[in-house]
Amino acid sequence: MTGKRRVRQPGDREVAPGRLALVQSFVNSVNVEFGPDEFATTGGFTRWLEAYGPPGAATGVTEADRRRAVVLREALRALLRENNGGPRDPEARAAVERVAGRCPLVLGFDESGTAGLRPVGEGAQGLFGQVLAVVVEASGDGSWQRLKSCHDHRCAWAFYDRARNLSGRWCSMAVCGTRSKMQAYRQGLKVSASGPVPD
Repeated sequence: MTGKRRVRQPGDREVAPGRLALVQSFVNSVNVEFGPDEFATTGGFTRWLEAYGPPGAATGVTEADRRRAVVLREALRALLRENNGGPRDPEARAAVERVAGRCPLVLGFDESGTAGLRPVGEGAQGLFGQVLAVVVEASGDGSWQRLKSCHDHRCAWAFYDRARNLSGRWCSMAVCGTRSKMQAYRQGLKVSASGPVPD
């Protein structure tokens, strides 16, 4: 991740490994349950780019860039729900493809000589291209399926599932997991309380 800061993860989870941490921080630019949304304004998106984006990504950010960032972020969150057992979301896939159409990628080499996809554009478009390149690379190496959106719909925090069998469902078992289990327990009590009355 190119960013200067790391957000503490719920349940004291570690951030996603390597470049996948950029995608995780991009999706987690809003705390769905409590706020704030770092992409709510062009200024907020610019500050996020300064903290996490590649050098120069925050230059000349427009309102259209901010709107595309929100579209891409929420489409990626929907794909992360799929990684956590959610239904396929064709609209999310189409949204990612629309943004990708404006962010061409080329083959490039890093300092160590490793080949990978690199964005052609600069600024916000370059950042979007970088995020999408990481998604493609992670899909190829198997790490993409480990990046998930919390199963608790009120939370939807992106977390990296390090469980060997990919069994992680919540960003924090202590908070979201317990809350979901308590909700299921209460629903079970309501069902049993409204059951048939014995003769």
